[in-house]
Amino acid sequence: MKQKMISVVIPTYNRKEKLPECIESVLRQSYREIEVLVVDDASTDGTEEIFREISDKRLKYFRYDTNRGACYARNYGAKRAEGELLAFQDSDDLWHPDKLEKQYGLLLSADADLCFCGMNRVSEKGSRFYYPVHPFHPECGLEEFLAENRASTQTMLMHRFVWEELQFDEDIRRYQDWDFGIRAAAEFKLCYLPEALVESEVGADSISSRVKSYPHLLHLYQKHEALYQQFPGSRAVMNRRLGKRVHPEEPALAAEHFKKSFEISHSFYDFCYWTADRLRAKLRKIKE
Repeated sequence: MKQKMISVVIPTYNRKEKLPECIESVLRQSYREIEVLVVDDASTDGTEEIFREISDKRLKYFRYDTNRGACYARNYGAKRAEGELLAFQDSDDLWHPDKLEKQYGLLLSADADLCFCGMNRVSEKGSRFYYPVHPFHPECGLEEFLAENRASTQTMLMHRFVWEELQFDEDIRRYQDWDFGIRAAAEFKLCYLPEALVESEVGADSISSRVKSYPHLLHLYQKHEALYQQFPGSRAVMNRRLGKRVHPEEPALAAEHFKKSFEISHSFYDFCYWTADRLRAKLRKIKE
Protein backbone atom coordinates (compact mmCIF):
# COMPACT_ATOMS: atom_id res chain seq x y z
CA MET A 1 0.00 0.00 0.00
CA LYS A 2 1.37 3.38 -1.04
CA GLN A 3 2.26 5.68 1.83
CA LYS A 4 0.33 8.91 2.17
CA MET A 5 2.34 12.10 2.21
CA ILE A 6 2.91 13.72 5.59
CA SER A 7 3.58 17.46 5.53
CA VAL A 8 5.70 18.63 8.47
CA VAL A 9 5.42 22.31 9.35
CA ILE A 10 8.23 23.93 11.34
CA PRO A 11 7.67 27.53 12.48
CA THR A 12 10.89 29.28 13.43
CA TYR A 13 12.00 32.60 14.84
CA ASN A 14 15.67 33.40 15.53
CA ARG A 15 16.72 29.77 15.93
CA LYS A 16 19.47 29.76 13.30
CA GLU A 17 21.88 27.75 15.46
CA LYS A 18 19.46 24.99 16.45
CA LEU A 19 17.29 24.81 13.35
CA PRO A 20 19.59 22.69 11.12
CA GLU A 21 19.68 19.80 13.61
CA CYS A 22 15.93 20.02 14.04
CA ILE A 23 15.36 19.84 10.29
CA GLU A 24 17.77 16.94 9.96
CA SER A 25 15.85 14.98 12.60
CA VAL A 26 12.74 15.32 10.43
CA LEU A 27 14.41 14.57 7.09
CA ARG A 28 15.97 11.37 8.44
CA GLN A 29 12.60 9.89 9.39
CA SER A 30 12.14 6.23 8.47
CA TYR A 31 8.79 7.29 7.01
CA ARG A 32 10.05 8.68 3.70
CA GLU A 33 6.95 10.13 2.04
CA ILE A 34 7.25 13.58 3.61
CA GLU A 35 7.68 17.23 2.80
CA VAL A 36 9.11 19.73 5.30
CA LEU A 37 7.87 23.30 5.28
CA VAL A 38 9.98 25.72 7.32
CA VAL A 39 8.12 28.96 7.99
CA ASP A 40 10.43 31.81 9.00
CA ASP A 41 8.41 34.15 11.23
CA ALA A 42 10.48 37.24 10.31
CA SER A 43 13.72 36.13 11.98
CA THR A 44 16.45 38.73 12.42
CA ASP A 45 19.38 36.37 12.99
CA GLY A 46 20.07 35.47 9.35
CA THR A 47 18.01 32.26 9.37
CA GLU A 48 17.45 32.60 5.61
CA GLU A 49 21.17 31.94 5.01
CA ILE A 50 20.62 28.28 5.89
CA PHE A 51 18.35 27.87 2.87
CA ARG A 52 20.38 29.56 0.13
CA GLU A 53 21.24 26.11 -1.13
CA ILE A 54 18.63 23.42 -0.51
CA SER A 55 19.88 19.98 -1.47
CA ASP A 56 16.84 17.98 -0.34
CA LYS A 57 13.84 18.48 -2.62
CA ARG A 58 11.51 17.60 0.26
CA LEU A 59 12.51 20.80 2.08
CA LYS A 60 10.68 24.06 1.40
CA TYR A 61 11.40 27.47 2.93
CA PHE A 62 8.93 30.33 3.41
CA ARG A 63 9.51 33.74 4.94
CA TYR A 64 7.54 36.92 5.57
CA ASP A 65 8.73 40.22 7.03
CA THR A 66 6.43 40.82 10.03
CA ASN A 67 6.62 38.67 13.14
CA ARG A 68 3.17 37.17 13.70
CA GLY A 69 3.71 34.35 16.17
CA ALA A 70 3.99 30.57 15.99
CA CYS A 71 0.29 29.90 15.43
CA TYR A 72 0.16 32.15 12.38
CA ALA A 73 3.29 30.42 11.06
CA ARG A 74 1.78 26.96 11.61
CA ASN A 75 -1.40 27.91 9.78
CA TYR A 76 0.62 29.61 7.04
CA GLY A 77 2.61 26.44 6.44
CA ALA A 78 -0.37 24.10 6.68
CA LYS A 79 -2.24 26.10 4.03
CA ARG A 80 0.66 25.53 1.63
CA ALA A 81 1.17 21.87 2.51
CA GLU A 82 0.39 19.17 -0.03
CA GLY A 83 0.12 16.18 2.29
CA GLU A 84 -3.02 14.32 3.35
CA LEU A 85 -1.60 14.31 6.86
CA LEU A 86 -0.01 17.09 8.89
CA ALA A 87 2.59 17.10 11.64
CA PHE A 88 4.14 20.04 13.44
CA GLN A 89 7.63 20.38 14.84
CA ASP A 90 9.25 23.08 16.99
CA SER A 91 12.47 24.53 15.64
CA ASP A 92 14.58 23.73 18.72
CA ASP A 93 13.40 20.14 19.25
CA LEU A 94 14.48 16.78 17.86
CA TRP A 95 12.45 13.83 16.62
CA HIS A 96 13.43 10.20 16.98
CA PRO A 97 13.95 8.61 13.53
CA ASP A 98 10.89 6.35 13.79
CA LYS A 99 8.45 8.95 15.16
CA LEU A 100 6.27 9.40 12.10
CA GLU A 101 6.35 5.72 11.13
CA LYS A 102 5.13 4.60 14.55
CA GLN A 103 2.49 7.31 14.81
CA TYR A 104 1.21 6.70 11.30
CA GLY A 105 0.83 2.99 12.06
CA LEU A 106 -1.15 3.67 15.23
CA LEU A 107 -3.27 6.33 13.57
CA LEU A 108 -4.39 3.77 10.98
CA SER A 109 -4.80 0.80 13.31
CA ALA A 110 -6.80 2.85 15.82
CA ASP A 111 -8.85 4.44 13.03
CA ALA A 112 -8.19 7.77 14.73
CA ASP A 113 -8.15 11.33 13.45
CA LEU A 114 -5.18 12.57 15.48
CA CYS A 115 -2.33 10.74 17.16
CA PHE A 116 -0.01 12.22 19.76
CA CYS A 117 3.02 10.64 21.38
CA GLY A 118 5.12 11.15 24.47
CA MET A 119 8.30 13.19 24.69
CA ASN A 120 11.28 13.80 26.93
CA ARG A 121 11.47 17.33 28.30
CA VAL A 122 15.11 18.18 28.92
CA SER A 123 16.13 21.05 31.20
CA GLU A 124 19.08 23.38 30.65
CA LYS A 125 20.98 21.39 33.30
CA GLY A 126 20.35 18.08 31.57
CA SER A 127 17.66 16.57 33.78
CA ARG A 128 14.68 15.11 31.98
CA PHE A 129 11.15 13.95 32.59
CA TYR A 130 8.54 12.20 30.48
CA TYR A 131 5.56 14.14 29.17
CA PRO A 132 2.61 13.85 29.47
CA VAL A 133 2.74 13.13 33.18
CA HIS A 134 -0.57 11.24 33.27
CA PRO A 135 -1.88 8.56 30.90
CA PHE A 136 -4.61 9.16 28.35
CA HIS A 137 -7.92 7.33 28.12
CA PRO A 138 -9.77 7.97 24.82
CA GLU A 139 -13.17 7.26 26.35
CA CYS A 140 -12.80 10.35 28.58
CA GLY A 141 -10.35 12.27 26.42
CA LEU A 142 -12.08 15.65 26.52
CA GLU A 143 -12.35 15.62 30.31
CA GLU A 144 -8.66 14.74 30.59
CA PHE A 145 -7.57 17.44 28.14
CA LEU A 146 -9.60 20.02 30.03
CA ALA A 147 -7.81 19.07 33.23
CA GLU A 148 -4.31 18.95 31.78
CA ASN A 149 -2.60 19.35 28.43
CA ARG A 150 -1.38 16.02 27.13
CA ALA A 151 -0.32 16.78 23.55
CA SER A 152 2.38 19.32 22.85
CA THR A 153 2.34 20.51 19.24
CA GLN A 154 5.49 18.68 18.18
CA THR A 155 3.95 15.35 19.24
CA MET A 156 0.89 15.61 16.98
CA LEU A 157 0.17 13.81 13.72
CA MET A 158 -3.27 14.34 12.21
CA HIS A 159 -5.36 13.95 9.12
CA ARG A 160 -5.49 17.20 7.23
CA PHE A 161 -9.22 17.62 7.81
CA VAL A 162 -8.61 17.99 11.56
CA TRP A 163 -6.46 21.09 11.02
CA GLU A 164 -8.84 22.40 8.36
CA GLU A 165 -11.70 22.24 10.85
CA LEU A 166 -9.83 23.67 13.85
CA GLN A 167 -6.71 25.58 12.78
CA PHE A 168 -4.48 27.17 15.43
CA ASP A 169 -5.88 30.14 17.30
CA GLU A 170 -3.66 33.04 16.25
CA ASP A 171 -5.04 35.34 18.94
CA ILE A 172 -3.50 33.48 21.89
CA ARG A 173 0.21 33.67 22.70
CA ARG A 174 0.55 30.79 25.13
CA TYR A 175 -1.01 27.34 25.59
CA GLN A 176 -1.83 27.19 21.86
CA ASP A 177 -1.24 23.45 21.79
CA TRP A 178 -3.49 22.92 24.81
CA ASP A 179 -6.24 24.96 23.18
CA PHE A 180 -5.90 22.94 19.98
CA GLY A 181 -5.93 19.67 21.96
CA ILE A 182 -9.12 20.59 23.82
CA ARG A 183 -10.91 21.45 20.60
CA ALA A 184 -9.62 18.31 18.90
CA ALA A 185 -10.74 16.10 21.79
CA ALA A 186 -14.20 17.68 21.64
CA GLU A 187 -14.71 16.93 17.94
CA PHE A 188 -12.42 14.11 16.80
CA LYS A 189 -11.12 10.68 17.74
CA LEU A 190 -7.68 10.84 19.37
CA CYS A 191 -5.15 8.12 20.10
CA TYR A 192 -2.00 8.19 22.21
CA LEU A 193 1.34 6.47 21.65
CA PRO A 194 2.93 6.22 25.14
CA GLU A 195 6.52 6.41 23.99
CA ALA A 196 8.96 9.33 24.01
CA LEU A 197 9.63 10.06 20.34
CA VAL A 198 10.55 13.75 20.80
CA GLU A 199 13.38 15.43 22.69
CA SER A 200 12.31 18.89 23.81
CA GLU A 201 14.42 21.52 25.56
CA VAL A 202 12.72 23.57 28.29
CA GLY A 203 13.93 26.53 30.30
CA ALA A 204 13.82 26.90 34.06
CA ASP A 205 10.27 27.27 35.38
CA SER A 206 10.75 30.13 37.81
CA ILE A 207 8.13 31.59 40.12
CA SER A 208 8.06 34.78 38.04
CA SER A 209 7.37 32.86 34.82
CA ARG A 210 4.54 30.96 36.52
CA VAL A 211 2.94 34.20 37.66
CA LYS A 212 3.25 35.70 34.18
CA SER A 213 1.48 32.68 32.72
CA TYR A 214 -1.69 33.36 34.73
CA PRO A 215 -3.45 35.67 32.21
CA HIS A 216 -2.88 33.16 29.41
CA LEU A 217 -4.14 30.27 31.52
CA LEU A 218 -7.18 32.29 32.57
CA HIS A 219 -7.90 33.11 28.93
CA LEU A 220 -7.79 29.41 28.04
CA TYR A 221 -10.15 28.59 30.92
CA GLN A 222 -12.59 31.34 29.98
CA LYS A 223 -12.51 30.42 26.30
CA HIS A 224 -13.65 26.88 27.13
CA GLU A 225 -15.79 27.74 30.13
CA ALA A 226 -18.88 26.05 28.68
CA LEU A 227 -16.96 22.77 28.45
CA TYR A 228 -15.58 23.17 31.97
CA GLN A 229 -19.13 23.53 33.24
CA GLN A 230 -19.84 20.07 31.82
CA PHE A 231 -16.89 18.50 33.67
CA PRO A 232 -16.76 19.73 37.30
CA GLY A 233 -13.68 17.65 38.12
CA SER A 234 -11.68 19.35 35.39
CA ARG A 235 -13.04 22.73 36.48
CA ALA A 236 -11.77 22.08 40.01
CA VAL A 237 -8.33 21.12 38.70
CA MET A 238 -8.10 24.26 36.57
CA ASN A 239 -9.13 26.57 39.41
CA ARG A 240 -6.54 24.90 41.61
CA ARG A 241 -3.92 25.46 38.92
CA LEU A 242 -4.98 29.11 38.51
CA GLY A 243 -4.77 29.60 42.24
CA LYS A 244 -1.25 28.22 42.36
CA ARG A 245 -0.14 30.55 39.56
CA VAL A 246 -0.92 33.65 41.66
CA HIS A 247 -0.50 32.15 45.13
CA PRO A 248 2.94 33.71 45.74
CA GLU A 249 1.98 37.27 44.82
CA GLU A 250 -1.81 37.73 44.91
CA PRO A 251 -3.34 35.78 47.81
CA ALA A 252 -6.81 37.33 47.47
CA LEU A 253 -7.10 36.23 43.83
CA ALA A 254 -5.63 32.84 44.67
CA ALA A 255 -8.18 32.40 47.45
CA GLU A 256 -11.03 32.96 44.98
CA HIS A 257 -9.77 30.14 42.76
CA PHE A 258 -9.11 27.75 45.63
CA LYS A 259 -12.60 28.42 46.99
CA LYS A 260 -14.11 27.45 43.63
CA SER A 261 -11.99 24.33 43.54
CA PHE A 262 -12.92 23.36 47.11
CA GLU A 263 -16.64 23.81 46.45
CA ILE A 264 -16.32 21.07 43.83
CA SER A 265 -13.61 18.81 45.22
CA HIS A 266 -14.28 19.13 48.98
CA SER A 267 -10.62 18.24 49.38
CA PHE A 268 -8.59 19.15 52.45
CA TYR A 269 -5.80 20.31 50.12
CA ASP A 270 -7.97 22.98 48.49
CA PHE A 271 -9.44 23.98 51.85
CA CYS A 272 -5.97 24.58 53.30
CA TYR A 273 -4.89 26.74 50.39
CA TRP A 274 -8.15 28.68 50.41
CA THR A 275 -7.94 29.33 54.14
CA ALA A 276 -4.25 30.25 54.06
CA ASP A 277 -4.56 32.63 51.13
CA ARG A 278 -7.68 34.23 52.55
CA LEU A 279 -5.77 34.89 55.78
CA ARG A 280 -2.74 36.21 53.91
CA ALA A 281 -4.98 38.58 51.95
CA LYS A 282 -6.55 39.93 55.15
CA LEU A 283 -3.16 40.48 56.78
CA ARG A 284 -1.88 42.25 53.68
CA LYS A 285 -4.93 44.53 53.68
CA ILE A 286 -4.36 45.40 57.37
CA LYS A 287 -0.72 46.29 56.67
CA GLU A 288 -1.76 48.55 53.84
